[in-house]
Amino acid sequence: MKKVVCGKVSMYRSYLLKNNFWAKKGNEKYPEAEKVFIKHDSEVGGIYAIIQNDKKGVKIMVDGRDYFFNNFDKLDSFLTRLQQKKDDFMKILRRKNISQRLRMLDI
Repeated sequence: MKKVVCGKVSMYRSYLLKNNFWAKKGNEKYPEAEKVFIKHDSEVGGIYAIIQNDKKGVKIMVDGRDYFFNNFDKLDSFLTRLQQKKDDFMKILRRKNISQRLRMLDI
């Protein structure tokens, strides 16, 4: 049974690292402790992922809210939606900036 838990933790660890999360310093010192991963985004802010051994899943903390995932598809979908919200926000800012510049042109 121990191998299954370690395997699942390892899979979440690999997934988070591939998605630009950084391992918290000291994660490897205490093998039984929860593993913490951090990602900072300029629009969303800090995104924290905690691999929870007892629940066999990942707790994501973003915008002061906690979300728990034990399914990779749902986790991937959630992180994709966060990215999409960021992209939509940037599109709005760019459009507003272009609009302001166009209004300043002498036509």
